[in-house]
Formats: sequence, structure tokens, C-alpha cells
Amino acid sequence: MKKDMNYMAFLWHAILLSITATFIEINTVLPAMIIQIGGNEFHIGIMTTIMIGIPLISKLLFAGFLHSRPVKKPYLILGINFRILALMLIAFTIMNISKFSLAVSLTLIFAELLLFTASGAFAGVAYVDIIGKSFTPEIRRSLFLNKQIIASLGILISAVIVRVILGHFGYPVNYFILYLSAAGALLLASGGFYRLKEPVSPKSGKPQSFITTLSSIPGLIKNDANLKNYIIVSNLLSVGTVLLPFYIAFAKFRYSLDVQLVGNLLLVQISGVIISSFIWKRLTRTYGFKGILYILSGISAVLPILAFLFGSYLPVPAYLIVFFFSGTVISAQKVTAEAVLVEISTDESRAIYTGIVGTSNITVALLPLIAGALVSATGFLPLFITAGIFPALGSRYIHRLVCPIDKKDESSN
Repeated sequence: MKKDMNYMAFLWHAILLSITATFIEINTVLPAMIIQIGGNEFHIGIMTTIMIGIPLISKLLFAGFLHSRPVKKPYLILGINFRILALMLIAFTIMNISKFSLAVSLTLIFAELLLFTASGAFAGVAYVDIIGKSFTPEIRRSLFLNKQIIASLGILISAVIVRVILGHFGYPVNYFILYLSAAGALLLASGGFYRLKEPVSPKSGKPQSFITTLSSIPGLIKNDANLKNYIIVSNLLSVGTVLLPFYIAFAKFRYSLDVQLVGNLLLVQISGVIISSFIWKRLTRTYGFKGILYILSGISAVLPILAFLFGSYLPVPAYLIVFFFSGTVISAQKVTAEAVLVEISTDESRAIYTGIVGTSNITVALLPLIAGALVSATGFLPLFITAGIFPALGSRYIHRLVCPIDKKDESSN
């Protein structure tokens, strides 16, 4: 009964969180909003750093505090509540955007996004720990895959809603409705966790300070080759994920970026998420999560060049293909990130490992800012060429990675 209740709580959260994520989608909706406010490619780089890089770095700060806590459910709910508050603040700012200058508008939005992502990182450390100790490895595999599929269906429904809202309502009312709705969906999503029955972890000492946690990283990485390989894989493959918002900026540069095109790009991207989610579930039976990582490496290496060629020489319909495959990148990254991290860690080390992997994602933290500055100075081609190299190198370290739940790994050990 406890297992079933916990399983359903995570699925309930997954589908409603997917609606929230679609309403503030980082690769389409958010960049389009930044541009609408008056921002440029550099501001998109700042936004991407806040949304992707900052949460990963801040996880280490929270990991030392949460590591020793035998029960993490209250902290999970607290983090989610702060995310809800941040979304409501963004909605209020957008509705009153005409009262602020461009600099003030962007500063407020970035500060509120920072609150949203930092509180999400806090909740995320607790989330990974709870999901790791609540289920057996086989049930976890099922949960990760089913969670991605059910979330994809939620994304599809909400993407249609986003397209209608962006097209039917004018700016800034359309974004106000999106963010207020996102807050409401996240509030409902947290409902499942109030009934969650969390296994109590054994006490593991006092909470560690940030400095203590930071100083422990080299030793932990040195003593665990699997952790080291996963950090390298995560950094190399993250280059392809971080670049996705710049495909919107390139669309603005190449085409006329209106709300209809943004809606179409979002729908096509979500189609890629949904279709690939069913493919991953089938592939993991034979190739495990490492098989998905290999595919993620290949697509991420080819997609930047494809985006530049299609965007430079072909009309909009061809460019939609880029966003379909960007959807497969998003799906593959989501289904493997938590799954592999949970499998390579233990109940005692999971919170710390989550913080270490997040903090070690240097490329995710710095690349958006570098990419924004590079595009402003040299255009898109140097960025897109460079960005394809790093994911291609990831396959070498994926081969070295041992994911115990993968059948291929089990048979080779």
C-alpha cells in the first residue's frame, strides 16, 4: 500500500509539473518572453544560466544541509512552495511591466527566476533522495520511464493551451495568464507529496557546512570512478541541452518570430518529447539507460549543424525538424539524469552525490553566458560548430560508465 501510494504520488507530481514546465518552457516560451520585453541574445544567455546552471551549482549548498536529515519530505514541500511564490511574483511583474524600464524589468524577472530555480534545486535534492530510497531498482526503472511518458502527455495538453493563450491574448496578459496558471498547476502537483510515506534514513552526523561539503568533493570523486565518469558525461552532454534556447534566438534572426511560430515550435518540440519517450521505454529493455545516453550524445552532436543549415537555407517548415529533435534531446536528458544518478549512488551518499554532480556541471553554468556573448560578437556559426564537438566526445565516457540496473552492465559484470 505504501509503495503504491508513493508511486502514484510521484506520477501525480510528474504530470502536473509537466504542465508548469510547459507554461514556462525554457527553450521557447521564456526566450520569446525575454525578447518581447526587449532583451537580446545576451539576456537569453543570462536567463539560461539562471534556469539551468544556477540550480545545479546551488544543489551542493543544500546537499550538505539535507544529507544528514533522516526525513526530507518537509524540505521537499518547502522548496515547492517557494517555487509557487516565485511564479506568482513573475506573473505580477509581467502584468505591470509597462511601469518599469527595460533594465528594471529584466532585473526583476531574473531575480524571480533565480528564486524559482534555487528553491527548485533545494526541493530537487530531497526529491532524488526520497525516490531513491522508496523503491527497489526494478520499480525505480519503471517509475522513471512511466513518469516521463505520463509527463509527456501532460506536456502535449498544456502545449495546446499555451499556443491558444499566446495567440488569443495580447502581451503582457498572455504571459501573466501563463505564469499564474503555472503556479496553480505546481500547487496541485505538490498535493501528492503531502500523502507520501517516506522511509526514514539513518542519521549520518550533523549537517555539513558548504565549505566542508565542498572540500569533500575531490576525495569522493577520486574514490569513485563511476561518479567521475558520470560527471564528465553530464558536462559533455549538457552542452547540447544548454544550446536549445539559442535555436529560438536564431529563429528570430532568420525568420519573423511571432506568437504563432513560437506556439508551432513548442508543439513540434513536444511531439519529439512524446514520441521519443515511448521509444526510450522500449530501448531500455535491451540497452538500458546507457543506450539512451549514446543516442543523446549522437543527436546533440549533429543538431547544432542541422539547425544552422536548415535555418540559413530552408524555410520555416524545415526548421521545425530541428525542434522535433530538440524534443528528443530534452526527453533523453530527463529520463537519464535522475535515473543514472540514483543508480550510481547509495541511500547514504545520494544527497551529496546530487550536489556534487550539480556543482561539477561547469559547462551548464558558464556556457549560456559565453554563448550569448559569442553570438553577439561573431554570430551563430562559431557557436553551433563548437557546440557539436563536446557531446560527440561524451560517448567515450559513457562506455566507461557502470549503471547497475542496466541489463547490459549486469551481464558484463
